[in-house]
Amino acid sequence: MNQMVKNNFHPLRSGDFYVVFKPNWFINDFDGLTVASTHGSPWRYDTYVPVVFAGAGIEDNNIHRRIHTVDIAPTLSAYLGIKPPSGSVGEVLFEVFED
Repeated sequence: MNQMVKNNFHPLRSGDFYVVFKPNWFINDFDGLTVASTHGSPWRYDTYVPVVFAGAGIEDNNIHRRIHTVDIAPTLSAYLGIKPPSGSVGEVLFEVFED
């Protein structure tokens, strides 16, 4: 978990401390509404989400490895036949295009 907190830290924008709630614990907003999720939670239910690609030429497939959100832009760029964004740091998920 220490590495996940470090990955979320920016020396110029981050605060002096970082709160990590226990799994399945949430806070209530000041107006009494329950907050159902927080961004940056290290727990599996917040970090594992489905990513679905659909379109002409894309067959049903599953990727059985960890992927990252930064992989989406280069993958979409490859699908569209265009150059990835200049700041793109992810990798193309070639499994999306395989039968």
